[in-house]
Amino acid sequence: MAMRKPIKGRSKEDDIKIQGHNLGDCQCPQVDIESCWRDDIEEVDVGMQTPAISVGYVACQVRTYEDISVQSDDSIFLQMSSGVTDAVLGPFMLKTTPVMEECLAANARSTAFETSDAMQDPTQNTVELVHTLCMFNHNYIDMNSEELINPHSLVTTSISWNSTGYVVAVAYGRNDVSGWTDAPGALCTWNLGRKEVNPVKPDSLIDVDNPLQCVEFHPVHPALIAGGTFNGEVYVWDLSREENLRGKSKVSDYAHREPVTQVVWQYNAAEASKHSLKENAYMLISMASDGRVLIWNWRQLDNPLYGYELIHPHPRTHKRVIWGATAAAFHSTAALANDQAASSTGAQGTFVVGTDGGTLYRCMFQHTPQMEQDFAKQVADHEKVPFRSPIKAEFTPSSGPIHSVHCSPFQRNVFSSCGIDGVVHIWNTLQAEPVLWLEPASVYLYQVQWSPFRPLVFATSTGDGRIALYDFLNSRLHPAKMIDVCGKAEPVYSIAFNSHLREYLAATAGDSLKVFELGENFTEARGSEQRLLNELADSESSNDAQL
Repeated sequence: MAMRKPIKGRSKEDDIKIQGHNLGDCQCPQVDIESCWRDDIEEVDVGMQTPAISVGYVACQVRTYEDISVQSDDSIFLQMSSGVTDAVLGPFMLKTTPVMEECLAANARSTAFETSDAMQDPTQNTVELVHTLCMFNHNYIDMNSEELINPHSLVTTSISWNSTGYVVAVAYGRNDVSGWTDAPGALCTWNLGRKEVNPVKPDSLIDVDNPLQCVEFHPVHPALIAGGTFNGEVYVWDLSREENLRGKSKVSDYAHREPVTQVVWQYNAAEASKHSLKENAYMLISMASDGRVLIWNWRQLDNPLYGYELIHPHPRTHKRVIWGATAAAFHSTAALANDQAASSTGAQGTFVVGTDGGTLYRCMFQHTPQMEQDFAKQVADHEKVPFRSPIKAEFTPSSGPIHSVHCSPFQRNVFSSCGIDGVVHIWNTLQAEPVLWLEPASVYLYQVQWSPFRPLVFATSTGDGRIALYDFLNSRLHPAKMIDVCGKAEPVYSIAFNSHLREYLAATAGDSLKVFELGENFTEARGSEQRLLNELADSESSNDAQL
């Protein structure tokens, strides 16, 4: 231990005593040593004021819950004698059972409580216009400009809803051109799920070199859409990409050489087994007025995978001719899912096609992977490819070109057609004659479509700007509602029910697209509809189709 210096005022003996003790245990008097370098510390009192804290008392009310206990005794099964013996009950049941079964069967067949008047609310039999969409702003006209709002006289030619039900696409093209044209086309989409929808500013606007005649959204992928043009080209766009063009067909001897009238996405089980993505399980099918029906791999549109041609004898001259395809309909996937026998017999490859000569054919795809490879080799070697005919059966022809064909989503044998003759025909694919025909107006009919939610409801568009909305549950002769779409005698070229949002029905109107909201009577199915539709399909003639 170091020696401490003697402290002034203490004796040497005191210092010795301090050194002899442990400093930690020593009780020494307080020693204050003033700092020789720090000035006196200045202290300042500062006040600080904060806003007053607001305190509130809020009372809430809750339901009063009570717990009630129930005490029960042990179950005691008592065997009570009714006085009825087997000797009496047996003969009684044998006598009354047939009568009861007959009454129950009669009740099952009865339609006493299936009348529409008792089930439907007249206030819900409404159709309301909710959107009018157009890429041309007719409300703004510059009087000092000689530029026309729609210089190429484009009209809306086709409509399609995407797989979410919120986005609607419309094609802009021309339906009044009989020869060649250099007019452009366009594809526009609007998302009706937005809080605010600009009716004159599409969410997507894609310019096309030729008039766009048809469009169709992918059944699963909400951004994939295919289209066909006036010069025979087939397009696929992906609206989720900045470079939205996914593919475009080449103009060649193996592709279409005339306007494409329809494009269809068709499920293919063989492709589904090869790919994990659902969108890759679908093939793209196109048909045109040149009579060709082409099958495409939409991921590679340079050349078709395989092709057919609508070759069939003329009903009067019996000479084999090529019929131009104007419309086609494939069996609904939902209808086939309810019929395993149909799926196992290849019904997924069957379709109905209407032609520009008024003929209607039932067709089937019957090509194999080896035939696709041979077709690809012939195309690569620039050889002439013999197109096969897919026609398997013929229906009774109409008196004019057929504009539209559509299969019922609830009955795989029922489909409808319409055209220039102004008649809607209801067909059974197993019968050559129609089971029912209707005349909603004395003008051309352009499209017919079944409701995806009500088996007995369908709509058809007319050449005088209206839609005839039929409900067979009420009447099979007269439309349940006539919707004025255009306000003038202007054709409604395309209509489309929304298969996901049941209240929406879209229709073309000149260069505009109109979206209507349907009342519950047109969207909510009734219990007897499926049975009545099956009876319609099983009827042999229109006289037997009493609904």
